[in-house]
Amino acid sequence: MIDTLWLAYKGLMSRKALAFISILAIFIGITSVSYIQAFSTGFENSILSIFFSLNPENIFVTPNTLPYVSPTDVALMQTLPGVRGVYPVIIFPGIVDIAGKVTDVTIIGVNNISALIGNVGLENGTFYPAYAVGPYAVIGNGIANPVSNIYLQPGQTLVVKLPNGNSVPLTVYGIMKPAETVIGSTANAIFIPLSEAKALFNTPGYSLVVIQSDGLNGINSIVNYLKDIYGNGYTIQTVEQIISEIRVALVGFSFFLIIITSVSLLVGSVGILGITLARVYQRIREIGIMKTLGLTTRDILLIILFEAIIVGLIGGVAGVIVTFLVVTGVNLNGISINLGPASSSGLTVFLSLSAQDVLISLGIAILASVIAGIYPALKASRLTVIEAIRRD
Repeated sequence: MIDTLWLAYKGLMSRKALAFISILAIFIGITSVSYIQAFSTGFENSILSIFFSLNPENIFVTPNTLPYVSPTDVALMQTLPGVRGVYPVIIFPGIVDIAGKVTDVTIIGVNNISALIGNVGLENGTFYPAYAVGPYAVIGNGIANPVSNIYLQPGQTLVVKLPNGNSVPLTVYGIMKPAETVIGSTANAIFIPLSEAKALFNTPGYSLVVIQSDGLNGINSIVNYLKDIYGNGYTIQTVEQIISEIRVALVGFSFFLIIITSVSLLVGSVGILGITLARVYQRIREIGIMKTLGLTTRDILLIILFEAIIVGLIGGVAGVIVTFLVVTGVNLNGISINLGPASSSGLTVFLSLSAQDVLISLGIAILASVIAGIYPALKASRLTVIEAIRRD
C-alpha cells in the first residue's frame, strides 16, 4: 500500500502543472462552499439571537382579518387563566429634524419596553417607569447621534413630527444601544408611554399585543383559548413558533446558497476528470511498463485513485485553511448587513466555522476527486500490456 501511494505521488509530481490545476480546481470549490457555510451559519445565529433574547413566555397577538386589536379584546385577554401580564403596543411613523438632518423614525407606544423587545441595554439614562404618564421617550442611538458633533442627552427635548402634521416635544429619558429586535432596529425607534401614544394618535385600537404567561407550561393553553375566541381575526405566535419558522426559512436560504456555490465544485470535478484522463493518456506507455514489472490491474486502479485522493486532500486542506484565515479576519469586526432604510444599526454577522464543517469540507473534497478519478482509473487499469507499450 505504501509503494502504491509513493507511485501515485511520483505520478503527480511528474506532471506538476496538471496536478496544480487539479488541486486549484478543488481549492476554489471547497473555499467557496466552506465560506458560504460559515456565512450562512453565522447569519442564522445572528438572526436567531434577536429572538432568543425575548422572554420565552411571550405570546404575540397581531391583527389578521381584523384592522386592530381592540381595547375590549385586551381587557378579555387579561382575564384568561395563566396570563401574568398584557402589554398593548401602538406603532406609528414619525419624523425628526436634528441639526438639519431629517430622519424617519418609528414611534412605539408601550408601557413595558423589555416585554416587547427583550433585554436591550441603554447607552445613557434610564427606561421610563412602567405605566408612566407624560411626554417621555427612550430613543435609539441613531436619533440621539444623527451627526458627529451632536449627541442628545437625557433630560433634553426632542421634537417629533407626527403623520397628521403636528409636532410634539418629548423629554428624553434614555438612549438605547443599537440592536435588531422583533420590530426592527432600535436605532431610529422612539419608545413612549402607552397613554401618551393614545393621546397623540387617537387610535381606536392597538397594532400589537404582548401577552406574558405564568410559565412555559401554560403557553399552549393560552394560545388555544385565543384561537377558540378569535379564530382568524388575530395572528397568534409564541417565541418558539417564531424561532421555528425562521429556522425553516434560514435552512432553505442556506441550502440555496450552498447549491449555488457547489456549482464551482462540480466544475472543478469535471476539470479533474479531464485532467486525469489527459494524464492517463500521457502515461499509457508508463502504465504498460508498470504492468510488465508485475503491477496488477488493481495496483494501477489504486495508483490513479490515490492520485485523485491526494489532489482532493491537498486542495481541501488548503481551502479550509484559507477559509479559516478569512473567517478569523472577517470576525475581527464582523459583516454589517443593512436590513433596510429604517435599520441604520444594521445586523452584524460573525462567521461560524465548526470542526464538523471542516471535516465535511475535507470529505467533500476527497469524494469529489475520487468520483472524478474513477473513470480514468478504470480506463488505465484495463489497458493491456501490448496495447499500452505499442502506443506512442
